Amino acid sequence: MEKSFKLRLAIEKEMAKQGYNFSTLSEKSGLNRGVFSAILNNTPPKPVSFHQLETLTTALGMPPGWLFDEYVGECFYEGKPNRRRIEPFLLACSELGRTDLVRSVLKRLLEDLKYVPFVFEKGEELFMAGKSVQSAPFYESVIEHEKHQRSARLSVSHYRLLRARLGDDGEENLKAAVQFEPFRSLLPGRLKLDALIRLSNLYYELGKYPEMEAAADELFEAASKQYEEMRRTGMQSLPDDPPTLPNKSLVFYYGSALLHKQLALIGQGRYEEARPYGERYGNLENFEIMDDDGRTEVARFKVFAAGNALDLELLLGNFSILPQYAEYMDLYPNESLLGLVNLVEAANRYEADIDGLLEERYVPLDTYLAQRPDNYYPEPIVRSTFASLHYHLAIYHRRRGRPAESAAHVRECWQLSQELNNQQHFRQLASLLSLPPMFMPGTEPGGRQEAE
Repeated sequence: MEKSFKLRLAIEKEMAKQGYNFSTLSEKSGLNRGVFSAILNNTPPKPVSFHQLETLTTALGMPPGWLFDEYVGECFYEGKPNRRRIEPFLLACSELGRTDLVRSVLKRLLEDLKYVPFVFEKGEELFMAGKSVQSAPFYESVIEHEKHQRSARLSVSHYRLLRARLGDDGEENLKAAVQFEPFRSLLPGRLKLDALIRLSNLYYELGKYPEMEAAADELFEAASKQYEEMRRTGMQSLPDDPPTLPNKSLVFYYGSALLHKQLALIGQGRYEEARPYGERYGNLENFEIMDDDGRTEVARFKVFAAGNALDLELLLGNFSILPQYAEYMDLYPNESLLGLVNLVEAANRYEADIDGLLEERYVPLDTYLAQRPDNYYPEPIVRSTFASLHYHLAIYHRRRGRPAESAAHVRECWQLSQELNNQQHFRQLASLLSLPPMFMPGTEPGGRQEAE
């Protein structure tokens, strides 16, 4: 009852400070005077609903979140949880970023495990509203208290938590993926597809190509099974319980599995083995279960297949296709950055001169971000791709006798690698130590000249 006493004392003090009594504040707030009196004067006092707390906060001109710390006691008035007060309070705390209060209420609430479904439901409500970060404490509480280790609720909570934790920090993303992996096989169909593609994307970003290949294989198996089931039963869309965000068509997952398999093989230098996959995901027009979104994805896969076919030619030493490559980058500006990375990598492999193309195509990161045609590739992916580009450019310029330009790209790669905390890029930078001396005499990697 201590917090309840503090809550009422704070209300009375603010009323006195502003010169209100029951009648005047009741009139201003719209709260019934009798109810107001019962809240402050009854023994025991009447519990305060969350709506009443918000109404008083507005009437007294106090900031959002006023008396939230004291309100926790109202959620467990006389030691009993009250969902009608707890539910809006939890959502309001989430909106204001009061994770401490969310965790405090959930800890007390889940002393009774019958409330686990309720906590999961509130987490889902926040997640599907696009508030994945705010949903995290709810899923963490479900994971901590769910007794059935093979329940769908537990696996979905792990999946949602993975989504909430993925950010710009590569190593933190990898930790989140490792924690999630044991639960991916327990996910319902659509969520499993979505989880696998996110894991595969993460491994690609971190340069973990064997892990990416395994995830792509698993994704293709799961998508193929779903495809056969839908064809057998005549279903036209994937089951959506529990829902994904965003909602993708089956052909997206099916084609992505083949695309990711090819990219994983290319990343491991298995170029000839990678070739046939482009034909498969580049020609999905006859996929039997298709909606308008699916047709958009099929057209996009065709673009990816054309670009990756050109990449493979370059990586195998066929530079006669450079005019087609330049035309492809002009036709599909979204793909120009990755195309430039592959182009410089191939030039380094075969000691080719691409100075003209670089002069024409290369722009700094800030310029690229300002000019890019749309946001198809998220900014963290763009930054990671630029880190790889700087690494390959450092090698290219050093081998062509330009240590100053090489050092500048090393600095750029280092800065982006620190921002992203991407160990793959750090390993790439370390590999540069095997090259002949990288920098001009008297020049540090930071670019400052030694005093003469």
